[in-house]
Amino acid sequence: MDVWNFAKQYLYPYKVKGSEIIPKLCPICQGGEKHDKETFALNADKRTYNCKRGSCGAQGHFKQLCEKFGEEADRDEYYIPKVKQYKKPATEIKLPTTQVEEYLKLRKISKETQQAYKIGCDTDGNIIFPFYENSELVFVKFRPARKVEKGERKAWRESDTKPILFGMDLCEIEYPLVITEGEIDAMSLYESGIHNVVSVPSGADDLTWLDTCWNWLKQFSTIVIFGDNDAPGIHMAREITKRLNSENIIKVVELPEGIKDANELLYRKGKEAVKTAYNNAKEVQIAGIIRLADVKPIDVKSIPRTLSNVRQLDIAMGGFLDGELTVWTGRRGEGKSTLLGQMMLEAVEQGKKVCAYSGELRADWFKYWIELQAAGPKYCKTYVDDLNEKEKIYVDEAAAIKIRQWYSDLFYMYDNEIATIKGEEITILKIFEYAAKRYGCKVFLVDNLMTANSQTTKDEDYFRAQSNFVGELVNFARIYNTHVHLVAHPRKSGRDLDCDDVSGIGDITNRAHNVISWSRLDDLEKAKHGADGILKILKNRSYGANATIGFRYDPISRRLFHKDSRADKAYGWEKLISNIEEEVELQCPF
Repeated sequence: MDVWNFAKQYLYPYKVKGSEIIPKLCPICQGGEKHDKETFALNADKRTYNCKRGSCGAQGHFKQLCEKFGEEADRDEYYIPKVKQYKKPATEIKLPTTQVEEYLKLRKISKETQQAYKIGCDTDGNIIFPFYENSELVFVKFRPARKVEKGERKAWRESDTKPILFGMDLCEIEYPLVITEGEIDAMSLYESGIHNVVSVPSGADDLTWLDTCWNWLKQFSTIVIFGDNDAPGIHMAREITKRLNSENIIKVVELPEGIKDANELLYRKGKEAVKTAYNNAKEVQIAGIIRLADVKPIDVKSIPRTLSNVRQLDIAMGGFLDGELTVWTGRRGEGKSTLLGQMMLEAVEQGKKVCAYSGELRADWFKYWIELQAAGPKYCKTYVDDLNEKEKIYVDEAAAIKIRQWYSDLFYMYDNEIATIKGEEITILKIFEYAAKRYGCKVFLVDNLMTANSQTTKDEDYFRAQSNFVGELVNFARIYNTHVHLVAHPRKSGRDLDCDDVSGIGDITNRAHNVISWSRLDDLEKAKHGADGILKILKNRSYGANATIGFRYDPISRRLFHKDSRADKAYGWEKLISNIEEEVELQCPF
Protein backbone atom coordinates (compact mmCIF):
# COMPACT_ATOMS: atom_id res chain seq x y z
CA MET A 1 0.00 0.00 0.00
CA ASP A 2 1.34 3.45 -0.87
CA VAL A 3 1.07 6.62 1.21
CA TRP A 4 -1.95 8.09 -0.55
CA ASN A 5 -4.01 4.90 -0.56
CA PHE A 6 -3.26 4.53 3.14
CA ALA A 7 -4.43 8.11 3.72
CA LYS A 8 -7.68 7.53 1.86
CA GLN A 9 -8.43 4.37 3.83
CA TYR A 10 -7.24 5.25 7.33
CA LEU A 11 -6.79 9.04 7.62
CA TYR A 12 -9.91 10.49 5.95
CA PRO A 13 -11.04 13.21 6.44
CA TYR A 14 -7.68 14.94 6.00
CA LYS A 15 -6.10 17.98 4.42
CA VAL A 16 -2.81 18.41 2.62
CA LYS A 17 -0.19 21.04 3.50
CA GLY A 18 2.83 20.83 1.23
CA SER A 19 4.04 17.23 1.54
CA GLU A 20 2.19 16.58 4.81
CA ILE A 21 -1.13 14.73 5.11
CA ILE A 22 -2.94 15.96 8.23
CA PRO A 23 -6.07 14.03 9.30
CA LYS A 24 -8.73 15.47 11.57
CA LEU A 25 -7.83 12.93 14.27
CA CYS A 26 -4.72 10.89 14.96
CA PRO A 27 -5.47 7.35 13.67
CA ILE A 28 -3.67 5.86 16.68
CA CYS A 29 -4.93 7.84 19.71
CA GLN A 30 -8.04 9.40 18.09
CA GLY A 31 -7.14 12.70 19.76
CA GLY A 32 -7.49 11.35 23.30
CA GLU A 33 -10.39 12.13 25.65
CA LYS A 34 -10.73 15.68 24.32
CA HIS A 35 -10.55 14.54 20.70
CA ASP A 36 -7.71 16.98 19.93
CA LYS A 37 -7.70 17.78 16.22
CA GLU A 38 -4.89 17.86 13.65
CA THR A 39 -2.15 16.58 15.95
CA PHE A 40 -0.99 13.90 13.49
CA ALA A 41 0.95 14.32 10.24
CA LEU A 42 2.19 11.83 7.64
CA ASN A 43 4.94 13.22 5.39
CA ALA A 44 4.47 11.81 1.88
CA ASP A 45 8.00 12.74 0.78
CA LYS A 46 10.00 11.58 3.80
CA ARG A 47 7.56 8.71 4.51
CA THR A 48 7.55 9.48 8.24
CA TYR A 49 4.73 10.15 10.72
CA ASN A 50 4.29 11.65 14.19
CA CYS A 51 1.60 12.71 16.66
CA LYS A 52 2.18 15.90 18.66
CA ARG A 53 0.01 14.81 21.58
CA GLY A 54 2.37 14.17 24.49
CA SER A 55 0.42 11.20 25.83
CA CYS A 56 0.50 9.61 22.36
CA GLY A 57 3.77 10.69 20.76
CA ALA A 58 3.49 8.05 18.04
CA GLN A 59 6.23 8.39 15.44
CA GLY A 60 8.18 6.31 12.96
CA HIS A 61 8.41 5.37 9.31
CA PHE A 62 5.53 4.63 6.96
CA LYS A 63 6.39 0.93 6.88
CA GLN A 64 5.89 0.78 10.67
CA LEU A 65 2.61 2.68 10.42
CA CYS A 66 1.31 0.18 7.85
CA GLU A 67 2.23 -2.72 10.15
CA LYS A 68 0.09 -1.18 12.94
CA PHE A 69 -2.95 -1.45 10.64
CA GLY A 70 -2.14 -4.86 9.21
CA GLU A 71 -1.03 -3.45 5.85
CA GLU A 72 2.17 -3.91 3.86
CA ALA A 73 4.01 -0.78 2.67
CA ASP A 74 4.68 -0.49 -1.04
CA ARG A 75 8.44 -0.38 -0.41
CA ASP A 76 10.90 -0.59 2.46
CA GLU A 77 13.35 2.10 1.39
CA TYR A 78 12.87 5.72 2.29
CA TYR A 79 11.89 8.22 -0.35
CA ILE A 80 14.82 9.65 -2.28
CA PRO A 81 13.90 12.56 -4.55
CA LYS A 82 15.04 12.31 -8.13
CA VAL A 83 18.13 14.44 -8.50
CA LYS A 84 19.82 15.16 -11.80
CA GLN A 85 23.35 13.81 -11.84
CA TYR A 86 26.13 16.17 -12.86
CA LYS A 87 29.76 15.44 -13.69
CA LYS A 88 32.63 16.78 -11.62
CA PRO A 89 34.78 19.27 -13.55
CA ALA A 90 37.83 17.55 -15.02
CA THR A 91 39.70 20.73 -15.97
CA GLU A 92 43.04 21.32 -14.27
CA ILE A 93 43.01 24.84 -12.85
CA LYS A 94 46.40 26.52 -12.93
CA LEU A 95 47.51 29.72 -11.25
CA PRO A 96 46.57 32.74 -13.37
CA THR A 97 49.18 33.86 -15.83
CA THR A 98 50.44 37.42 -16.00
CA GLN A 99 48.25 37.87 -19.07
CA VAL A 100 45.13 36.83 -17.10
CA GLU A 101 45.96 39.14 -14.20
CA GLU A 102 46.78 42.08 -16.48
CA TYR A 103 43.64 41.65 -18.57
CA LEU A 104 41.43 41.69 -15.46
CA LYS A 105 43.38 44.65 -14.08
CA LEU A 106 42.63 46.42 -17.37
CA ARG A 107 38.96 45.91 -16.48
CA LYS A 108 39.63 47.40 -13.01
CA ILE A 109 39.65 44.04 -11.18
CA SER A 110 42.53 43.95 -8.68
CA LYS A 111 44.65 40.93 -7.87
CA GLU A 112 43.04 40.76 -4.40
CA THR A 113 39.57 40.46 -5.90
CA GLN A 114 40.81 37.86 -8.39
CA GLN A 115 42.20 35.81 -5.52
CA ALA A 116 38.98 36.10 -3.52
CA TYR A 117 37.09 34.47 -6.40
CA LYS A 118 39.98 31.98 -6.98
CA ILE A 119 40.45 32.97 -10.63
CA GLY A 120 42.73 30.62 -12.56
CA CYS A 121 43.65 29.67 -16.11
CA ASP A 122 43.86 26.55 -18.27
CA THR A 123 46.77 25.17 -20.25
CA ASP A 124 45.91 27.45 -23.18
CA GLY A 125 46.00 30.57 -21.03
CA ASN A 126 42.22 31.13 -20.99
CA ILE A 127 40.65 32.60 -17.86
CA ILE A 128 38.92 30.04 -15.64
CA PHE A 129 36.02 31.14 -13.45
CA PRO A 130 35.60 28.36 -10.85
CA PHE A 131 32.19 27.82 -9.23
CA TYR A 132 32.33 26.39 -5.71
CA GLU A 133 29.54 24.95 -3.60
CA ASN A 134 30.48 24.24 0.03
CA SER A 135 34.16 24.38 -0.97
CA GLU A 136 33.64 21.80 -3.72
CA LEU A 137 34.33 22.70 -7.35
CA VAL A 138 31.16 21.84 -9.33
CA PHE A 139 31.22 24.09 -12.42
CA VAL A 140 33.90 25.70 -14.59
CA LYS A 141 33.57 28.50 -17.13
CA PHE A 142 36.20 29.84 -19.55
CA ARG A 143 36.89 32.96 -21.62
CA PRO A 144 39.95 34.31 -23.45
CA ALA A 145 42.25 36.59 -21.45
CA ARG A 146 41.92 39.36 -24.01
CA LYS A 147 39.35 41.29 -26.03
CA VAL A 148 37.18 38.87 -27.98
CA GLU A 149 37.08 39.45 -31.72
CA LYS A 150 33.82 39.69 -33.64
CA GLY A 151 32.46 36.22 -34.42
CA GLU A 152 34.76 34.55 -31.89
CA ARG A 153 33.45 32.43 -29.04
CA LYS A 154 33.20 34.68 -25.99
CA ALA A 155 32.75 32.14 -23.23
CA TRP A 156 32.19 28.44 -22.76
CA ARG A 157 31.76 25.91 -19.99
CA GLU A 158 32.70 22.34 -19.22
CA SER A 159 29.71 20.24 -20.27
CA ASP A 160 27.38 18.36 -17.93
CA THR A 161 28.67 20.10 -14.81
CA LYS A 162 26.32 21.58 -12.19
CA PRO A 163 25.21 25.16 -13.03
CA ILE A 164 25.28 27.19 -9.82
CA LEU A 165 26.01 30.82 -8.95
CA PHE A 166 29.57 32.12 -9.18
CA GLY A 167 30.81 33.22 -5.76
CA MET A 168 28.34 31.36 -3.52
CA ASP A 169 31.00 30.34 -1.00
CA LEU A 170 31.88 34.01 -0.39
CA CYS A 171 28.34 34.85 0.76
CA GLU A 172 26.84 35.12 4.24
CA ILE A 173 23.10 34.64 4.61
CA GLU A 174 22.56 37.49 7.10
CA TYR A 175 23.34 40.09 4.41
CA PRO A 176 21.51 40.91 1.14
CA LEU A 177 22.52 38.79 -1.85
CA VAL A 178 23.44 40.54 -5.12
CA ILE A 179 22.97 38.67 -8.42
CA THR A 180 24.80 39.90 -11.54
CA GLU A 181 24.77 38.73 -15.14
CA GLY A 182 28.50 38.02 -15.52
CA GLU A 183 31.47 36.92 -13.45
CA ILE A 184 33.43 40.13 -14.11
CA ASP A 185 30.35 42.12 -13.09
CA ALA A 186 30.27 40.26 -9.77
CA MET A 187 33.96 41.00 -9.21
CA SER A 188 33.35 44.66 -10.12
CA LEU A 189 30.91 45.00 -7.21
CA TYR A 190 33.29 43.16 -4.89
CA GLU A 191 36.05 45.52 -6.02
CA SER A 192 33.76 48.43 -5.10
CA GLY A 193 33.32 47.18 -1.54
CA ILE A 194 29.97 45.43 -2.06
CA HIS A 195 30.23 41.83 -0.96
CA ASN A 196 27.77 38.89 -1.04
CA VAL A 197 27.85 39.11 -4.84
CA VAL A 198 27.25 36.19 -7.23
CA SER A 199 26.86 35.81 -10.98
CA VAL A 200 24.57 33.61 -13.04
CA PRO A 201 26.52 30.85 -14.83
CA SER A 202 25.29 31.08 -18.40
CA GLY A 203 24.00 34.52 -19.29
CA ALA A 204 20.58 36.12 -18.93
CA ASP A 205 18.46 33.54 -20.74
CA ASP A 206 19.52 30.41 -18.84
CA LEU A 207 17.80 30.17 -15.45
CA THR A 208 18.63 26.52 -14.66
CA TRP A 209 20.62 27.76 -11.65
CA LEU A 210 17.31 28.58 -9.98
CA ASP A 211 16.68 24.84 -9.73
CA THR A 212 20.12 23.92 -8.37
CA CYS A 213 20.32 26.90 -5.96
CA TRP A 214 16.66 27.14 -4.92
CA ASN A 215 17.05 26.12 -1.28
CA TRP A 216 20.20 28.23 -0.89
CA LEU A 217 18.46 31.33 -2.29
CA LYS A 218 15.52 31.02 0.10
CA GLN A 219 17.88 31.71 3.03
CA PHE A 220 18.36 35.36 2.02
CA SER A 221 15.71 37.82 3.14
CA THR A 222 16.72 40.33 0.45
CA ILE A 223 18.02 39.76 -3.09
CA VAL A 224 19.33 42.62 -5.25
CA ILE A 225 19.38 42.04 -9.02
CA PHE A 226 22.21 43.95 -10.72
CA GLY A 227 21.63 42.97 -14.35
CA ASP A 228 22.80 44.42 -17.64
CA ASN A 229 21.14 47.52 -19.07
CA ASP A 230 19.78 45.79 -22.16
CA ALA A 231 16.74 43.73 -23.17
CA PRO A 232 18.14 40.34 -21.99
CA GLY A 233 19.22 41.87 -18.65
CA ILE A 234 15.82 43.46 -18.07
CA HIS A 235 14.11 40.18 -18.99
CA MET A 236 16.37 38.28 -16.56
CA ALA A 237 15.49 40.67 -13.72
CA ARG A 238 11.79 40.27 -14.47
CA GLU A 239 11.92 36.47 -14.56
CA ILE A 240 13.97 36.18 -11.36
CA THR A 241 11.54 38.51 -9.61
CA LYS A 242 8.56 36.39 -10.64
CA ARG A 243 10.21 33.21 -9.41
CA LEU A 244 11.53 34.53 -6.09
CA ASN A 245 9.24 37.33 -4.94
CA SER A 246 7.20 35.05 -2.68
CA GLU A 247 10.35 33.88 -0.90
CA ASN A 248 12.46 37.05 -0.73
CA ILE A 249 12.37 40.85 -0.84
CA ILE A 250 13.56 41.69 -4.36
CA LYS A 251 15.32 44.90 -5.36
CA VAL A 252 16.44 45.84 -8.88
CA VAL A 253 19.31 48.18 -9.80
CA GLU A 254 18.82 50.74 -12.57
CA LEU A 255 22.08 51.59 -14.35
CA PRO A 256 22.82 55.14 -15.60
CA GLU A 257 21.92 55.96 -19.19
CA GLY A 258 24.56 54.71 -21.64
CA ILE A 259 26.16 52.24 -19.17
CA LYS A 260 25.75 48.60 -20.15
CA ASP A 261 26.79 46.70 -17.03
CA ALA A 262 28.50 46.83 -13.61
CA ASN A 263 32.00 46.46 -15.05
CA GLU A 264 31.55 49.34 -17.47
CA LEU A 265 30.15 51.44 -14.62
CA LEU A 266 33.27 50.69 -12.55
CA TYR A 267 35.60 51.42 -15.47
CA ARG A 268 33.98 54.67 -16.57
CA LYS A 269 32.57 56.12 -13.34
CA GLY A 270 34.51 54.45 -10.52
CA LYS A 271 33.71 52.56 -7.31
CA GLU A 272 31.49 55.25 -5.80
CA ALA A 273 29.21 55.15 -8.84
CA VAL A 274 28.84 51.38 -8.41
CA LYS A 275 27.95 51.85 -4.74
CA THR A 276 25.45 54.58 -5.60
CA ALA A 277 23.69 52.37 -8.16
CA TYR A 278 23.54 49.54 -5.62
CA ASN A 279 22.23 51.77 -2.81
CA ASN A 280 19.53 53.20 -5.11
CA ALA A 281 18.13 49.77 -6.02
CA LYS A 282 14.33 49.89 -6.03
CA GLU A 283 12.27 47.32 -4.21
CA VAL A 284 9.82 45.43 -6.40
CA GLN A 285 6.34 45.91 -5.01
CA ILE A 286 4.28 42.73 -4.91
CA ALA A 287 0.92 44.43 -4.73
CA GLY A 288 -0.54 47.90 -4.45
CA ILE A 289 -1.41 50.94 -6.51
CA ILE A 290 0.76 52.07 -9.42
CA ARG A 291 0.97 55.16 -11.59
CA LEU A 292 -0.19 54.53 -15.14
CA ALA A 293 2.78 56.54 -16.42
CA ASP A 294 5.11 54.00 -14.75
CA VAL A 295 3.58 51.06 -16.61
CA LYS A 296 5.93 49.75 -19.27
CA PRO A 297 4.31 50.06 -22.72
CA ILE A 298 3.46 46.79 -24.40
CA ASP A 299 5.51 45.92 -27.46
CA VAL A 300 2.97 44.08 -29.59
CA LYS A 301 5.73 42.99 -31.96
CA SER A 302 7.55 40.97 -29.33
CA ILE A 303 4.90 39.43 -27.04
CA PRO A 304 6.20 35.98 -26.02
CA ARG A 305 4.15 33.18 -27.55
CA THR A 306 4.06 29.44 -28.10
CA LEU A 307 3.30 28.13 -31.59
CA SER A 308 1.06 25.16 -32.33
CA ASN A 309 3.13 24.17 -35.40
CA VAL A 310 -0.13 24.23 -37.38
CA ARG A 311 0.60 27.10 -39.72
CA GLN A 312 -3.02 28.00 -40.40
CA LEU A 313 -3.82 28.15 -36.66
CA ASP A 314 -0.69 30.15 -35.83
CA ILE A 315 -1.38 32.65 -38.61
CA ALA A 316 -4.98 33.13 -37.48
CA MET A 317 -4.22 33.57 -33.77
CA GLY A 318 -0.63 34.75 -33.80
CA GLY A 319 0.30 31.77 -31.61
CA PHE A 320 -0.73 31.18 -28.00
CA LEU A 321 0.33 34.40 -26.27
CA ASP A 322 1.84 34.44 -22.78
CA GLY A 323 -0.55 35.82 -20.17
CA GLU A 324 -3.68 34.34 -21.79
CA LEU A 325 -6.20 31.53 -21.25
CA THR A 326 -7.56 29.38 -24.08
CA VAL A 327 -10.74 27.35 -23.54
CA TRP A 328 -11.06 24.20 -25.69
CA THR A 329 -14.51 22.66 -26.10
CA GLY A 330 -16.08 19.78 -27.98
CA ARG A 331 -18.06 16.62 -27.40
CA ARG A 332 -16.71 14.07 -24.96
CA GLY A 333 -14.41 11.37 -26.30
CA GLU A 334 -13.65 13.06 -29.62
CA GLY A 335 -9.98 13.88 -29.12
CA LYS A 336 -9.62 17.19 -27.25
CA SER A 337 -7.16 15.63 -24.83
CA THR A 338 -5.21 14.14 -27.72
CA LEU A 339 -4.99 17.49 -29.47
CA LEU A 340 -3.96 19.29 -26.27
CA GLY A 341 -1.30 16.68 -25.52
CA GLN A 342 0.20 17.51 -28.87
CA MET A 343 0.11 21.25 -28.08
CA MET A 344 2.13 20.52 -24.93
CA LEU A 345 4.69 18.59 -26.99
CA GLU A 346 4.97 21.51 -29.40
CA ALA A 347 5.76 23.77 -26.45
CA VAL A 348 8.45 21.32 -25.28
CA GLU A 349 9.85 21.30 -28.82
CA GLN A 350 10.25 25.09 -28.48
CA GLY A 351 12.24 24.58 -25.27
CA LYS A 352 9.42 25.68 -22.94
CA LYS A 353 8.64 23.97 -19.66
CA VAL A 354 5.06 22.72 -19.34
CA CYS A 355 2.82 21.39 -16.56
CA ALA A 356 -0.36 19.37 -17.10
CA TYR A 357 -3.33 18.37 -14.96
CA SER A 358 -5.40 15.42 -16.15
CA GLY A 359 -8.52 14.61 -14.18
CA GLU A 360 -9.39 11.57 -16.28
CA LEU A 361 -6.07 9.81 -16.86
CA ARG A 362 -3.65 8.25 -14.41
CA ALA A 363 -0.12 9.57 -14.79
CA ASP A 364 1.14 6.35 -16.39
CA TRP A 365 -1.58 6.38 -19.05
CA PHE A 366 -1.05 10.09 -19.69
CA LYS A 367 2.66 9.37 -20.19
CA TYR A 368 1.87 6.46 -22.53
CA TRP A 369 -0.29 8.63 -24.79
CA ILE A 370 2.18 11.53 -24.79
CA GLU A 371 5.09 9.27 -25.71
CA LEU A 372 3.15 7.71 -28.59
CA GLN A 373 2.63 11.21 -30.00
CA ALA A 374 6.26 12.16 -29.43
CA ALA A 375 7.46 8.97 -31.13
CA GLY A 376 5.30 9.23 -34.24
CA PRO A 377 4.33 6.35 -36.54
CA LYS A 378 7.98 5.62 -37.41
CA TYR A 379 8.86 4.56 -33.86
CA CYS A 380 5.54 3.02 -32.76
CA LYS A 381 5.32 -0.77 -32.82
CA THR A 382 2.43 -3.19 -32.41
CA TYR A 383 1.83 -6.58 -30.90
CA VAL A 384 -1.21 -8.85 -30.62
CA ASP A 385 -2.65 -9.40 -27.14
CA ASP A 386 -2.86 -13.16 -26.55
CA LEU A 387 -5.97 -12.76 -24.41
CA ASN A 388 -8.28 -10.88 -26.77
CA GLU A 389 -6.24 -11.03 -29.99
CA LYS A 390 -6.43 -7.25 -30.29
CA GLU A 391 -3.55 -5.20 -31.66
CA LYS A 392 -1.76 -3.10 -29.03
CA ILE A 393 0.70 -0.25 -29.62
CA TYR A 394 3.92 0.62 -27.81
CA VAL A 395 6.95 2.87 -28.38
CA ASP A 396 10.24 1.36 -29.51
CA GLU A 397 12.36 0.98 -26.35
CA ALA A 398 15.43 2.81 -27.68
CA ALA A 399 13.22 5.69 -28.88
CA ALA A 400 11.40 5.82 -25.54
CA ILE A 401 14.69 6.33 -23.70
CA LYS A 402 15.60 9.27 -25.94
CA ILE A 403 12.10 10.74 -25.67
CA ARG A 404 12.31 10.73 -21.86
CA GLN A 405 15.74 12.36 -21.96
CA TRP A 406 14.32 15.01 -24.28
CA TYR A 407 11.36 16.02 -22.10
CA SER A 408 12.88 15.07 -18.72
CA ASP A 409 13.32 18.58 -17.30
CA LEU A 410 10.65 20.22 -19.46
CA PHE A 411 7.43 18.26 -18.83
CA TYR A 412 5.79 18.23 -15.39
CA MET A 413 2.46 16.82 -14.28
CA TYR A 414 0.07 17.47 -11.41
CA ASP A 415 -0.08 14.33 -9.28
CA ASN A 416 -3.81 13.72 -9.02
CA GLU A 417 -3.18 11.05 -6.39
CA ILE A 418 -2.84 13.88 -3.85
CA ALA A 419 -6.25 15.31 -4.63
CA THR A 420 -8.77 15.39 -1.82
CA ILE A 421 -12.39 14.69 -2.62
CA LYS A 422 -13.32 18.38 -2.49
CA GLY A 423 -11.53 21.59 -3.28
CA GLU A 424 -9.15 20.16 -5.87
CA GLU A 425 -9.13 23.36 -7.90
CA ILE A 426 -7.34 25.13 -5.02
CA THR A 427 -4.66 22.44 -4.97
CA ILE A 428 -4.22 22.67 -8.74
CA LEU A 429 -3.60 26.42 -8.56
CA LYS A 430 -1.08 25.99 -5.75
CA ILE A 431 0.82 23.34 -7.70
CA PHE A 432 0.71 25.47 -10.86
CA GLU A 433 2.10 28.45 -8.94
CA TYR A 434 4.89 26.27 -7.59
CA ALA A 435 5.65 24.94 -11.08
CA ALA A 436 5.82 28.49 -12.45
CA LYS A 437 8.07 29.76 -9.65
CA ARG A 438 10.22 26.71 -8.99
CA TYR A 439 10.64 25.29 -12.49
CA GLY A 440 9.76 28.21 -14.74
CA CYS A 441 6.90 26.41 -16.49
CA LYS A 442 5.36 28.57 -19.22
CA VAL A 443 2.52 26.44 -20.66
CA PHE A 444 -0.18 24.79 -18.51
CA LEU A 445 -3.02 22.38 -19.23
CA VAL A 446 -6.18 21.75 -17.18
CA ASP A 447 -8.01 18.73 -18.58
CA ASN A 448 -10.77 19.29 -17.69
CA LEU A 449 -12.97 21.85 -15.92
CA MET A 450 -15.48 19.22 -14.78
CA THR A 451 -12.91 17.04 -12.97
CA ALA A 452 -11.26 19.98 -11.21
CA ASN A 453 -13.72 19.42 -8.38
CA SER A 454 -15.42 22.36 -6.69
CA GLN A 455 -15.51 22.87 -2.93
CA THR A 456 -19.22 23.47 -3.04
CA THR A 457 -21.79 20.68 -2.95
CA LYS A 458 -24.80 22.88 -3.74
CA ASP A 459 -26.02 22.63 -7.31
CA GLU A 460 -26.87 26.33 -7.45
CA ASP A 461 -23.27 27.23 -6.56
CA TYR A 462 -21.57 24.69 -8.80
CA PHE A 463 -21.32 26.73 -12.01
CA ARG A 464 -20.39 29.85 -10.06
CA ALA A 465 -17.49 27.96 -8.48
CA GLN A 466 -16.35 26.84 -11.94
CA SER A 467 -16.48 30.43 -13.14
CA ASN A 468 -14.41 31.53 -10.15
CA PHE A 469 -11.84 28.85 -10.92
CA VAL A 470 -11.58 30.07 -14.51
CA GLY A 471 -11.08 33.58 -13.17
CA GLU A 472 -8.23 32.32 -10.98
CA LEU A 473 -6.64 30.66 -14.01
CA VAL A 474 -6.90 33.94 -15.96
CA ASN A 475 -5.18 35.77 -13.09
CA PHE A 476 -2.54 33.05 -12.85
CA ALA A 477 -1.74 33.32 -16.58
CA ARG A 478 -1.41 37.10 -16.29
CA ILE A 479 0.65 37.19 -13.09
CA TYR A 480 3.13 34.51 -14.15
CA ASN A 481 3.10 35.42 -17.85
CA THR A 482 2.15 31.90 -18.91
CA HIS A 483 -0.39 30.39 -21.29
CA VAL A 484 -3.12 28.15 -19.84
CA HIS A 485 -5.13 25.66 -21.91
CA LEU A 486 -8.45 24.65 -20.30
CA VAL A 487 -10.75 21.86 -21.54
CA ALA A 488 -14.46 22.54 -20.95
CA HIS A 489 -17.22 20.27 -22.28
CA PRO A 490 -20.23 21.76 -24.12
CA ARG A 491 -23.77 21.61 -22.74
CA LYS A 492 -25.23 20.32 -25.99
CA SER A 493 -24.14 17.49 -28.28
CA GLY A 494 -24.50 19.16 -31.68
CA ARG A 495 -21.61 19.95 -34.01
CA ASP A 496 -22.11 23.68 -34.56
CA LEU A 497 -20.97 24.91 -31.17
CA ASP A 498 -20.52 28.50 -30.10
CA CYS A 499 -19.15 30.16 -26.95
CA ASP A 500 -22.53 30.00 -25.18
CA ASP A 501 -22.54 26.20 -25.45
CA VAL A 502 -19.58 25.74 -23.10
CA SER A 503 -20.61 23.96 -19.92
CA GLY A 504 -21.26 26.33 -17.01
CA ILE A 505 -22.33 29.95 -17.09
CA GLY A 506 -21.52 32.39 -19.87
CA ASP A 507 -18.71 34.28 -18.19
CA ILE A 508 -16.40 31.24 -18.44
CA THR A 509 -15.88 32.03 -22.10
CA ASN A 510 -16.19 35.77 -21.41
CA ARG A 511 -13.15 35.50 -19.14
CA ALA A 512 -11.16 33.48 -21.68
CA HIS A 513 -8.91 35.15 -24.25
CA ASN A 514 -9.50 32.41 -26.82
CA VAL A 515 -12.19 29.77 -27.32
CA ILE A 516 -11.60 26.86 -29.71
CA SER A 517 -13.95 23.98 -30.55
CA TRP A 518 -12.96 20.55 -31.80
CA SER A 519 -15.17 17.91 -33.42
CA ARG A 520 -14.51 14.53 -34.97
CA LEU A 521 -16.24 13.96 -38.32
CA ASP A 522 -18.34 11.02 -39.46
CA ASP A 523 -17.54 9.15 -42.67
CA LEU A 524 -19.74 11.38 -44.83
CA GLU A 525 -18.19 14.58 -43.47
CA LYS A 526 -14.67 13.13 -43.76
CA ALA A 527 -15.17 12.71 -47.47
CA LYS A 528 -16.60 16.22 -47.76
CA HIS A 529 -13.82 17.99 -45.83
CA GLY A 530 -10.91 15.66 -46.60
CA ALA A 531 -10.24 15.57 -42.86
CA ASP A 532 -10.91 13.45 -39.76
CA GLY A 533 -11.73 16.39 -37.53
CA ILE A 534 -12.45 20.12 -37.59
CA LEU A 535 -11.02 22.84 -35.36
CA LYS A 536 -12.88 26.15 -35.15
CA ILE A 537 -11.67 29.39 -33.57
CA LEU A 538 -14.80 30.74 -31.86
CA LYS A 539 -13.11 33.63 -30.05
CA ASN A 540 -9.74 35.32 -30.31
CA ARG A 541 -9.40 38.47 -28.23
CA SER A 542 -6.05 39.62 -29.66
CA TYR A 543 -6.84 39.54 -33.39
CA GLY A 544 -10.56 38.74 -33.60
CA ALA A 545 -9.69 35.75 -35.78
CA ASN A 546 -12.25 33.22 -36.98
CA ALA A 547 -11.07 30.13 -38.83
CA THR A 548 -12.00 26.53 -39.57
CA ILE A 549 -9.09 24.10 -39.95
CA GLY A 550 -9.22 20.43 -40.97
CA PHE A 551 -7.05 17.81 -39.28
CA ARG A 552 -6.21 14.20 -40.01
CA TYR A 553 -5.53 11.53 -37.40
CA ASP A 554 -2.90 8.79 -37.22
CA PRO A 555 -4.38 5.96 -35.07
CA ILE A 556 -0.96 4.38 -34.43
CA SER A 557 0.80 7.39 -32.86
CA ARG A 558 -2.41 9.28 -31.89
CA ARG A 559 -1.05 12.32 -33.74
CA LEU A 560 -3.37 14.97 -35.15
CA PHE A 561 -1.96 17.03 -38.01
CA HIS A 562 -3.16 19.49 -40.64
CA LYS A 563 -4.98 17.75 -43.46
CA ASP A 564 -2.41 18.92 -46.01
CA SER A 565 0.63 17.78 -44.02
CA ARG A 566 2.02 14.45 -42.77
CA ALA A 567 2.13 12.58 -39.45
CA ASP A 568 5.89 11.94 -39.51
CA LYS A 569 7.22 15.20 -38.00
CA ALA A 570 10.56 14.62 -36.23
CA TYR A 571 10.69 16.11 -32.71
CA GLY A 572 13.92 17.21 -31.10
CA TRP A 573 14.55 13.91 -29.32
CA GLU A 574 15.54 12.35 -32.65
CA LYS A 575 18.54 14.63 -32.90
CA LEU A 576 19.72 14.66 -29.29
CA ILE A 577 23.43 15.52 -29.29
CA SER A 578 25.49 16.39 -26.22
CA ASN A 579 28.29 18.82 -26.95
CA ILE A 580 30.16 21.39 -24.92
CA GLU A 581 27.81 24.36 -24.80
CA GLU A 582 28.83 27.75 -26.02
CA GLU A 583 27.82 30.58 -23.78
CA VAL A 584 27.09 34.21 -24.56
CA GLU A 585 28.66 36.50 -21.96
CA LEU A 586 28.72 40.25 -21.49
CA GLN A 587 30.23 42.47 -24.16
CA CYS A 588 33.73 43.56 -23.13
CA PRO A 589 34.19 47.31 -23.48
CA PHE A 590 37.83 46.81 -24.48
